[in-house]
Amino acid sequence: MQISLFIWMEIAMLVEFRVKNYRSIKDEQTLSLVATTDNTLEDNCIDVGKLRLLKAAGIYGPNASGKSNLIRAMRIMQQMILSSAGDKPGSDTSAEPFLFDDKSQKEPTSFEIIFYHNKIRYQYGFTATKERIYDEWLFAAPKKSNQKWFERSFDKKTEETDWKFGSYYKGEKMNLADKSRDNALFLSVAAQWNHEQLTNVYEWFKDNLMIISPNIELPSLTARMLLDNTGNVSQEISTIMKSADFGISGLRIKPANINVDKNNTHLQSPNKISNKGFFKDLVNLLNNLIEKDSIFKRLETLHQNTKGHDIPLSIEEESHGTQRFLKLLWTWFPSIKNGCTLLVDELEASLHPLLTRELIKIFQNPDINKSGAQLVFTTHDTTLLDPELFRRDQIWFTEKDNSGATQLFPLSDYKPRKGEAIQKGYLAGRYGAIPILEAFEIE
Repeated sequence: MQISLFIWMEIAMLVEFRVKNYRSIKDEQTLSLVATTDNTLEDNCIDVGKLRLLKAAGIYGPNASGKSNLIRAMRIMQQMILSSAGDKPGSDTSAEPFLFDDKSQKEPTSFEIIFYHNKIRYQYGFTATKERIYDEWLFAAPKKSNQKWFERSFDKKTEETDWKFGSYYKGEKMNLADKSRDNALFLSVAAQWNHEQLTNVYEWFKDNLMIISPNIELPSLTARMLLDNTGNVSQEISTIMKSADFGISGLRIKPANINVDKNNTHLQSPNKISNKGFFKDLVNLLNNLIEKDSIFKRLETLHQNTKGHDIPLSIEEESHGTQRFLKLLWTWFPSIKNGCTLLVDELEASLHPLLTRELIKIFQNPDINKSGAQLVFTTHDTTLLDPELFRRDQIWFTEKDNSGATQLFPLSDYKPRKGEAIQKGYLAGRYGAIPILEAFEIE
């Protein structure tokens, strides 16, 4: 098969993520989505310049081995980029060092990420303690050039921050640097002040990186990507829900009743308001809220009775598995459409293994995923350890060493032979990353 190709202008893909000294992660750990020379399942890869990047990667390991901390580290990095410019002076950053080592407790946490966005490969990272940002750097590689855009470093002895800007950096420099407080990232501040070059980098973290925890709340049910112009749930989601054997024949949004009165103290139906001036504007405002906030609408599932009539149920009446599957679908389609990198902690939570498999296959299907969307997930579902679903470089493991620190490594390090029963080998401890249990003796 041919490796999937797509238009350069639409590239927004994760290449590599590195983290050091964060929670259970002591030494630097690297998650790479660069494909090896393995020539199996080539539809699971996408060509990006000279690189082949993976569409999906799954992370396995025993409980408390650090899988969730890896996802959490990327979420914290994203949150600091998106919000540190607005943090109050003197407020703590979100850095959390490895606590089981005296030296590590005093050192900064480090995050670095390499990604493609709009034909350019970026390498961005920073180090931080609870009190301040220590280092920050950004390099760019448009076409064949390697460019340093800026570097920032804090000197403990002088308590001064040194700033260096490369010749390819354009726009304001020290004015923005002066606006960057000790606990604020320069990238975040520059985007806040509409710096053209850096806003483009900032937007990848804002628009192309989606991170989901197991207890995700269903986003606004009236979001544009969920609803079509008639207010019905989008056809793709409705079709899959009907195909997933939940006994659901359809989905719909039921509008709630919004009421106001002339004195703004009691509620009454908007269509009873006679004043066409002020109250018309108020009704328009409420209608706008209805479209944007799910509190004014609720999702209903439709089930057919024995006579073929639709019986509506609120989403709260459905099983946890049904609710979670729908929540995941809401993120799946925007990710596929916009070429996002989607990170999901405990993908299989409340789902049957066959449903989980089908969700993964959506990302790896070149006829569906034409935008370079990627999926990174943690799981305990060993049925996914299938050489017909995943290449060896798509499977990663976490385990803790003797110091209690997380170690991250790919299955490809073990060079399993083609056709090897990976699920059986993993459960037998051939690759590590399984719990070492003693007998549960109860008196």
